[in-house]
Amino acid sequence: MQGRFPRAGAWLAGLGALTLLAALALTPLIRYSKSWLVAEVPQPRADWIVVLGGESGERVIGAAELYHQGRAPFVFVSGEGDCLLIVRRLVMAGVPRGKIGYECQSRNTRQNAEFTRQALASHQPRRVTLVTSWFHSRRALETFRQAWPEVDWGMHIVYPGNDLRHSLALYDAGAVLTEYLKILVYSVRYWTFK
Repeated sequence: MQGRFPRAGAWLAGLGALTLLAALALTPLIRYSKSWLVAEVPQPRADWIVVLGGESGERVIGAAELYHQGRAPFVFVSGEGDCLLIVRRLVMAGVPRGKIGYECQSRNTRQNAEFTRQALASHQPRRVTLVTSWFHSRRALETFRQAWPEVDWGMHIVYPGNDLRHSLALYDAGAVLTEYLKILVYSVRYWTFK
C-alpha cells in the first residue's frame, strides 16, 4: 500500500506542472485577444445589416441599434439554431418584420457567408454591415470578404459590458480559445487568412 502513494504524488505533481504550463501558454492568447481577434470596420451607411446567429442577446441589440440609427433599411439573420429566436427578438426590439430576412440553414461562418450571398445577391447590395461578437469579428469579416468580394463589408462588434476595453476577455475565455482554433482551421481549409 505504501508504494502506491509516491506514484500518486508523482502523477499529481506531473499533472500540476502540465496545468501550469497550459495556463502560461494560454494566458497571452486571452490577454491579447482584444487586439488579435477584433476587426471593427464602421460603416455610416449600408444596404443591409447581417446579424450572425450563435448568440441571440448582444448581437440582436447591436443589430437593432444600427437599424434604429438609420444605418441600413434591412436586417438579415444568418445561422442555424437561434435564427428564428433572433428574428423574434429583432421584432420585439422594434425592427418591422417586413424589414427582416433570414436563412436558418448555415452551421458555421463559412456557410453564413455563402448562404447570405445566395439570399441577398438578387438585391445587389454594395455595402453590408456584419454584426457579431467581438471575438468572432476578424474571422467573420475575412470569411465574408472572401465569399463575396464585390461587397464593401463593415463590421459592428458586440460585447458584454459597457465597451470592449471594459469587457473581460476572461468572461469569454472558452469562446476566445475556441476562436483561435477556428481561425487555424479556416486558414488551412479555406485560405481565409493569408
